[in-house]
Amino acid sequence: MTRRDVARNRQALVDAARSAFTDHGLQAALEPIAVAAGLGNATLYRHFPTRAALWEAVLVEPMHEVLDLVEHCRELSASDPWEGFATFVRETAAIEARRTGFSELMTTDYRDAPELLRLRIAVQDGIDALFTAGQAAAVIRADATLADVALLQLSIAETIRTFGRVAPEAYRRWVDLVLDGFRAADVPRGTLAGRPLRGDQVRRALAERHQPADRQKA
Repeated sequence: MTRRDVARNRQALVDAARSAFTDHGLQAALEPIAVAAGLGNATLYRHFPTRAALWEAVLVEPMHEVLDLVEHCRELSASDPWEGFATFVRETAAIEARRTGFSELMTTDYRDAPELLRLRIAVQDGIDALFTAGQAAAVIRADATLADVALLQLSIAETIRTFGRVAPEAYRRWVDLVLDGFRAADVPRGTLAGRPLRGDQVRRALAERHQPADRQKA
């Protein structure tokens, strides 16, 4: 087997893993990844002996993109602390909506993936700085905490999972509503994005949560 063949096989595995992690989460079964790449399990484990090794091959790039976003928002925050914080929340919600799984990216145990762990710590430090700057400028309410930011991000992810098929843009309105809850009392509220969900959309989305995945895709 030539080096070109080895490189091609590795890229096929990375592409298949990226698709599997997007569709099924970071704990997706590994054997179907090899099948999707047209390769055997032995080839998969030769290239990536552990799940963590495969995570690093797939996730380092998107984690760098999130870190770049954080740095951009910190630049915004220097002149407008609220805009820096709100832009980060809105943009990471958009990442979640594209099914790249921001919330899972930030909550998975990376103890065996040191580069991912390093990047996530850098991202978290940036989020902390955005939040602290907002409170120091009195644009984020003083009684809010970083734990509330984590709950915000998890609630956005759940909203997208529940309503994404029925109303793909509905999460944007929820983001604006929840962001208003972080504003200090004397900071003017923003305008809500999009339209409110109709009752039939809510009922359909909640019903689909209890259907098997294959029926949801039908």
